[in-house]
Amino acid sequence: MKTSSFKEVFRLQFNALMMIAIKGTLKQKRKLLVRRFKQEALFCEMGEAKLNEQGNVDKYSCDTTTFPVLHFTVQISDEKISTALNKLSEKQRAFILLYYFHDMSAKEIAKLYHVSRSAVGYTRNKGLEKLKMMLSGKEIL
Repeated sequence: MKTSSFKEVFRLQFNALMMIAIKGTLKQKRKLLVRRFKQEALFCEMGEAKLNEQGNVDKYSCDTTTFPVLHFTVQISDEKISTALNKLSEKQRAFILLYYFHDMSAKEIAKLYHVSRSAVGYTRNKGLEKLKMMLSGKEIL
């Protein structure tokens, strides 16, 4: 056997082995794609509720209104509510925000502001009445 024919045989054997390896890799890749296809769902085939579960909502600081209350800050994302809260007096707004957003009791708020618990309840309820009127469309002068 000549060296050139030895090289030729070696090259052919190597090519045959590479073809087997490539075919095996392609077979594995096809199986993987078939498995993925069975598990994946197209967005156009998904219902609205499913799409909402998959999504992500970005929140930016410019989308919220920030209310400083003592050493707390409360962020409100609803524009109507934040506008109505801005129209309340400072104490009414503070008492409502601390009570509903920081889950403070009237007693705790009273301690912070050095007023009676009944004053906190009265001021908060008056503020809530004003909010209800503003949000229902009836403006208060």
